[in-house]
Amino acid sequence: MRRYRDCTTLLLAAALHLAPPPLAARDGVPDPAFGNHAPGVSIIDVVANPAISIDMARAVLALPDGRLLVGGTSAYASNLPTALSLVRLDANGQRDMAFGDGGKVLVTVAPGVVLQRLAALLATADGGLRLLVTGVVGNVSRLWLCHVDAAGVVQGACVELPAPPGLSFRLGRAAAVLDDQGRIVTLAPIILPGRGLSVARWQIDGSSDTSFGNGGAITITRFDELAGQASNNSVGDVKIDTQGRIVVAATSELHTTSIPVPTFAAARLLASGQPDTTFGDGGARLVPTSESLDATALALDANDGLVIGGNRLVITPTSPPVLESEFALARIDVDGDVDVGFGDAGLRRIVFRSGMPPDDACAAVIIQPDGRIAAAGHSRAPGSTGGFDLAIARLWPDGRLDEGFGNAGSGRFIGPIDLADGFGNLDAIAAIRWHDQHLVAAGYARSGYDQDEFAVVRLRADGLLDAGFE
Repeated sequence: MRRYRDCTTLLLAAALHLAPPPLAARDGVPDPAFGNHAPGVSIIDVVANPAISIDMARAVLALPDGRLLVGGTSAYASNLPTALSLVRLDANGQRDMAFGDGGKVLVTVAPGVVLQRLAALLATADGGLRLLVTGVVGNVSRLWLCHVDAAGVVQGACVELPAPPGLSFRLGRAAAVLDDQGRIVTLAPIILPGRGLSVARWQIDGSSDTSFGNGGAITITRFDELAGQASNNSVGDVKIDTQGRIVVAATSELHTTSIPVPTFAAARLLASGQPDTTFGDGGARLVPTSESLDATALALDANDGLVIGGNRLVITPTSPPVLESEFALARIDVDGDVDVGFGDAGLRRIVFRSGMPPDDACAAVIIQPDGRIAAAGHSRAPGSTGGFDLAIARLWPDGRLDEGFGNAGSGRFIGPIDLADGFGNLDAIAAIRWHDQHLVAAGYARSGYDQDEFAVVRLRADGLLDAGFE
C-alpha cells in the first residue's frame, strides 16, 4: 500500500509539473476583479468630446486603500490649450466621481504654454499631489510645479521653477522624486555647449533649496572623464535610495570611437548634492557597449543596486532605412559596477514578437518586492492595420525571462485593447506600479480619429502557481 501511494504521489507531482497552471492563477494575466472595459482593463475618457478628446496618461500612483491616481494630459477642444488631467479610480477600476469635478481634475499651467507634458506625479505626506510639468512659452523651455489637494482641488497657480543661474532648460524628458523630508528633487535637461542635465532640489512650495549642490542645483555636463569633450545627455529617471542618496539614470554619449555612441549612464549624488565618489568612476558609470541605447526608466533594488530600462536602437541600411527598437535593461550594483551576470554581460534585450522587425519601446521599469523585474511599454502589432499593443515583460533578478508570467508562459504580456476601428490602434504603457500583489500600468489607447483615452491595466503578479518558480 505504501509503494502504491508513493507511485501515485509521483505521478500527481509529474502531472502538476507538466501541466500549465490554470489561466486564472497565472501571473501576467488581467485581473478579472478590476476594470470597466474588459477584465483587468479600465478605459477613461477624461473629457468626452466627439470632435477632439486626446487623453494620454503618463503616471500612476497606488494609494494605500487600493485606489489609483492617474495623471497625464488632455486636449479636448481645438480652441483651448492642452490641460493637465487627473482621475481617481476605486480599487475595482471604476472612476471615482467624488474626486475633483465629476471624477476629474483639469489644471491650466500658465498662459501661452505649448508642448506641455506631465513629467512626474508625486504624492505628499498630507495626501496632496505635486505635478512636475514641462512646456514651452515663446520658444523657451520651462518647468512648473502644480499642487492639487487630496480631494482633487487645485491649490493656487502653478509655480515656475527657474533654471540654474546662467543656464536654460531645453525641451526633453524631465523627472522628479520626493525625498524623505518631502523636498522635490528634479532632473531636467539644460542647454550647454553640449547637452547637460540639471539636478535641483526644491522645498514643497517650489522655492529653491539653496543648501543643495551649488545654490540649489548641480549640473552634470558629462558622464565620462575625457577632458575637453562635452557629452550629449538626456533624462532617463531619478530616484532616492535607502541612504538618502540621489540616483540618476540618463542617456549619454560614449566617446570611445570617432562617432559617439549613446549608452546608458548612471550617477549618484550625496544628499548634499555633491557627487558620491564611492560610486562607479568618480560618481558615475557608463554601460560599455557598441549598441545604441536610450534610457527611459530607473528602478532601485533592496540593496540600492539599480536597473536602467530603455531601448536598443538600430537603423537598418535598407531603402528607405528602418529604425528597429527593442527593450533593453542593464543592471548596476550598489558600488556602481555593471553586473556582468545580468543578461548578456550586463545588458538584457527583449523582443516581444518573432518573425518581424522589432518595434518595441520600454517606458517604465519596476522591481517587485521579491526581486523580479517588470519592464513595460508597447510593441508593434502584426498585420496590415499597424498600431501598437500594451507590452510588459518580467525577468528574474539575473535577467532570465520569467516563464511563469504572461501569455502562454512566454515571460511577456501583450495586451491589445484595439478600440479604434479603421484608425490604427495606439495602445501604450507609460508608467507601472506594484500594489497589493499586482502590477498596475497606465497609458493610453486610441479609440478613433482625434480620440485617445486613459488606459489602466491590472495584472496578477503574486507568484501563485508560478511556472517560473525555481
